[in-house]
Amino acid sequence: MSVVSLSSKKKKRTSSMDDKWLLSRCTSKSSEEIVVNDDDLLSLILLRISYRKLKCFKCVSKRWLYLITAPQFVGLRCSLLPLRAPIALFCQPCPNHVYFLPLDYPHNPSPFRTLDFANDPFDPQRIRILASCNGLLLCSTCLLALPHHITTYVYNPSSNQLAVLPKYPPPVANRVLYRSLAFDPKNSPHYKVIAFITTSLSDYTGDFHVYSSQTGTWTLSLHSFFLPKHMYLSYGVYWRSCLHWLGDLNFMSYGLYFNLDAGTLSTFPGPPINGKLTSKSSYFGESEGHLHFIGGCLTATSVTVYEMKTDYSHWFIKYSIDLAPISKVFPEMTKHKTCYVDGNSYVFAALSLIRREIFQEDSFLVLEIPGKVIRYNLVDTSFKAIWDFAVDFGVEKVDIWRFGTFRVWQYIEVWQYIEALLWL
Repeated sequence: MSVVSLSSKKKKRTSSMDDKWLLSRCTSKSSEEIVVNDDDLLSLILLRISYRKLKCFKCVSKRWLYLITAPQFVGLRCSLLPLRAPIALFCQPCPNHVYFLPLDYPHNPSPFRTLDFANDPFDPQRIRILASCNGLLLCSTCLLALPHHITTYVYNPSSNQLAVLPKYPPPVANRVLYRSLAFDPKNSPHYKVIAFITTSLSDYTGDFHVYSSQTGTWTLSLHSFFLPKHMYLSYGVYWRSCLHWLGDLNFMSYGLYFNLDAGTLSTFPGPPINGKLTSKSSYFGESEGHLHFIGGCLTATSVTVYEMKTDYSHWFIKYSIDLAPISKVFPEMTKHKTCYVDGNSYVFAALSLIRREIFQEDSFLVLEIPGKVIRYNLVDTSFKAIWDFAVDFGVEKVDIWRFGTFRVWQYIEVWQYIEALLWL
C-alpha cells in the first residue's frame, strides 16, 4: 500500500510505533516531498521492502543507494528478521566432496557438492569444512601445512558468496591448531574467525588471533595461553557472543569459553557424566539460543540431553530418549560389530539437535545408527530414517564404512541476510 493511499484514506489500524509515526508524518505533506526531504522516513519505508525489490531500488539514485547500503540500515534490517531454523546438514566424509542431508523435504537440492574454489599449492583436493555458524561455513585448504601456506575461506552457500581471509600475521608460528567461526546476523552483519596458533615447539603454548570482517585484519587477542592436556579447540560452539569448547570429559571436569567482545578466556563446568564417554556418541552444540550436550556411554540404554543455564551455574536435563523402541525398528543398533568390540549396549552417534520452538514446530534429534541417519521427534517420540548409506554411498561402501567417524554442519538458508553478507 502506498504512502498516498495511507494519508488520503486515513485508515485506522493497529500497528507498531514506527507505523503510527509514519502515518503522522504523512498527514500534512505529499508522499513525494516526504521521500525527497526525510531520510529517516524513507529508511522506515525501505525496511518494509523485500530483498529483491530493495536490490532494484538501489539503482534509483545515489541517495537511495547510500541509504540502502548504510551499515546502520543493514544492521537494523537484519535485526527485524527472524533467524531461520536449519533445513539440512552437510556431511564431508571424504576430501572435497560434500553430502547434503535434508531434514524436512528429501528432494531439497544441495546448494553445492564440491568445494572447488580453493587454490592449494599442496593438494587442491583437500578442502575441508572446519565449522558452520548461522548459515556461514568456515573452510580451509591443507590442514597440515604451515600457516603461511594455508588459505582460509568463509563461504555462504545460500548466496554463493566467498571471502578469502588474509594470511595470518607475522611472526609465522609453527602451525595453526584450531580455528572457529562466530556469526550472528541478528546482532551484526559482520563475522569473526578465531585462530589458536602455537608459538612453542615444546608445548601447546600459543596465541589467540581474531579476524574481523568489519576491519579485514587479524588482531592478537590473547597472548601466551597454555592449552591444558585433553582440551581440544577443534569444534567451537558459538553461544551468547562467546565461543565454547569442551575437552575429553573422561579427564576434564570443565570447558573453556572465549568472549569475543572482551577478548577474555574463562571456564564453565562440564556436564555430569555417568560412566566412560565415547566420542562417537557425544554431541556439543547450540540451537535457538540454547547450549546442549549429549554424552553417550558404552552401556547407556537411553540418550540424555543436557542444557546449560545462561549464567553458567550448572547443566540440567532437558530431554531423555529411550533407545529400546528405536532398536526394535532398527535392530542393527544392537548387532553392529561395535557392540562386540567396544561393549556398547546400543550403537548410535548424536549428529545434531534442532529446536524449533520459536517457529512453533517440534524439536528433534538427528542420530546416526549403522547404515542410516534417523530423525527422532523430541515431542511425540516418533522417528524415521531420513538417510540411507546404501542408497547415498552404495552398498560396497557401507561394508567398509567406519561408524561414527564423520561430522555434520548445519545448513541455514540466509537469503534474507544477503544484503548484510555483502560486507563479508
